[in-house]
Amino acid sequence: MSIKRLWTAGCVALLVGVGLLAGPAAFAASSVSTVSFTSQSLVGGATADWTIGFKASNGSGALTSGSTITVTFPGAFSEPGAPAVTLGSTFGAGCTASSSAADGPPSGSDVITVTLGSGCSLAKGASGSVKLAGLTNAPVGTYQASTFKVSTSSDTTPDSPSSAITLTSGAASKLAFVQGPSSGYVGTPLTPAITVQVQDQVGNPVAASGVTITLAPSVGEISGASANTDATGKATFNAVVINPAALGITLTASSSGLTSTAPSTSFNVTVAVSSGATLSSNPTDVGGSGVKSVAYYYCAGYSGTCTSANWTLIGSTTAANYQVTWTGQPANGAYRVVAVSTDNVSNVSQPSGSTPVTVVN
Repeated sequence: MSIKRLWTAGCVALLVGVGLLAGPAAFAASSVSTVSFTSQSLVGGATADWTIGFKASNGSGALTSGSTITVTFPGAFSEPGAPAVTLGSTFGAGCTASSSAADGPPSGSDVITVTLGSGCSLAKGASGSVKLAGLTNAPVGTYQASTFKVSTSSDTTPDSPSSAITLTSGAASKLAFVQGPSSGYVGTPLTPAITVQVQDQVGNPVAASGVTITLAPSVGEISGASANTDATGKATFNAVVINPAALGITLTASSSGLTSTAPSTSFNVTVAVSSGATLSSNPTDVGGSGVKSVAYYYCAGYSGTCTSANWTLIGSTTAANYQVTWTGQPANGAYRVVAVSTDNVSNVSQPSGSTPVTVVN
């Protein structure tokens, strides 16, 4: 080696020694595979404890009391304000640490800073691990390695895991309405079609095909209430019919081995009446002398009391089945209809229970 080369090498070594030139960065000499992210669960949206393993800098000082370890998660994750921290045994017996989530609500990235307490030490080049408790995973999907980073106060060069992290759905656990029921008419399938999805415990859709799901109404009778799930775990009910007319009905969905849904939002099933529709009734004998005639009345709105104080006569009849053709209907909208019968000795019944009717001229 020439004298000039020896002189140059000596000067560089001296400058590094006195701090005028920087030594190698913490992870500069390490592969990204030296940082690993693991959790108890890789279910999207589930809460889990995440363990971050890394290798301390080969080019700077050891981590000691007061040193910090910064962990960056993608912004879709959420975490407690100060997650509980557990340090690996290589930090020393009795070593504890505290943490803080520096940037508040989820944003482009979420930073958690871990500060080492007294008695902590991690030698240069040694491997360590930090477990953060209670982080809530982001939604189902694949998150690139570059969005997960680790750095320490002795070296601010961040490093990432060697491969992307995938969050998936968990095991089938419960059912949920995707398209709930809408109000409809007696004898007519409800539209749009009702759909129910198989989900895991935190609400991710589960692709469970061939699962039989059954619907049950809070009142009345139902047909078209059974369907099997498709390849995505969704069951479609396109022929649900409910009888008789009722207000405030809810549906529940159930399947063997899965938690039933909470009741659906409420909906109404009414009688659709167009111009000239025939109303009929089969009232009971109110006085033991036989029904002679039946009169029909309507009031505005689906609910409430319909009496002589607020009703309007539709018509009356003595014909078989007591049929009346409703002519001169009111404007389209919501109404309720009651029937009042008179027997052969002029006894008059109380108004029947009201039937919700939708007028469609």
